[in-house]
Amino acid sequence: MQEAYALHEGTFGTAIVLEASANLVSHAHSETQLALWLGGARACAHVGAQTVPYSESVALGVNAFEAHDMVRLDDSGSSLFIVFMIKKEWLDELGQAKDRSFRFPSPRVPIGDALRRSCWRVLDLMISAGSGRDQVDKEVERLLEAAIAASRTGGEAPSVAAGIGVTLDHRLRAAIAHMRAHVSEKTTIDEIAAKVGLSRAHFFALFRDQLHTTPQVFWSGVRVEEAMRRVSEGGELTDVALDLGFSAPGNFSRFFKEHTGISPSIFKRATRAPSPVTVTGIPREGQSLSSSADVPEDEGKRGHIRSI
Repeated sequence: MQEAYALHEGTFGTAIVLEASANLVSHAHSETQLALWLGGARACAHVGAQTVPYSESVALGVNAFEAHDMVRLDDSGSSLFIVFMIKKEWLDELGQAKDRSFRFPSPRVPIGDALRRSCWRVLDLMISAGSGRDQVDKEVERLLEAAIAASRTGGEAPSVAAGIGVTLDHRLRAAIAHMRAHVSEKTTIDEIAAKVGLSRAHFFALFRDQLHTTPQVFWSGVRVEEAMRRVSEGGELTDVALDLGFSAPGNFSRFFKEHTGISPSIFKRATRAPSPVTVTGIPREGQSLSSSADVPEDEGKRGHIRSI
């Protein structure tokens, strides 16, 4: 089973509560990501040479462009996560306002009391029909500050002068810009490298040294981001698949699920209307469960969320 139970789009980016029943391949994206495991099958993530085991006391923090995956550690069922995709522009503005860097020094984020409380406040706001976007955005800001503080091993937070983001080689920036501008075209990594005046070997070395990933992983991430944008805007899945160069909708669906954990059809439904059953098992305002036989009490989502 896979499902997206709540999705919120704010000025910070996107927050989504999702249930994943399959592993995620190594991928990268332009947003900073914070992911907290809420329950279900145990899982871990790999970021570079580091392994981060999701648990009640450990979350995952990934900076922009860092390659990472998700591997389920047992077959006891699906895994439930809340994932925050934080826009670079929002982080940069926040960093300038607070004169500090908003980057994770380590992908392993210990979950303390402040982070735990903030996570549950965000969940409550996301599933509340009366919550405004500003409320969620403000709480996400608190959540992110708590997460970054928790991931530090000690010492003062670096000032904004130390750099909010990654300073990339100009040829790497040009390659990324080319990928985004030509995301709908069929192209190869060698062709992109040639466009920015690099050999294949030098191109791969730049991605490895500066982004800790490969050009192909990053290119896939660009395509996933574009797919998510088009699907969320109401694009027909077949049209999106063909526009992005996939030979068949089935290939597109498999690619999308391998990178996001859910199928494009489920993602599309979540962007339009959230599930009538929230992650706490409580019906949304104005909706009711037809009978206890339809959604047995022991299958309510609250039973799957462990105390993080």
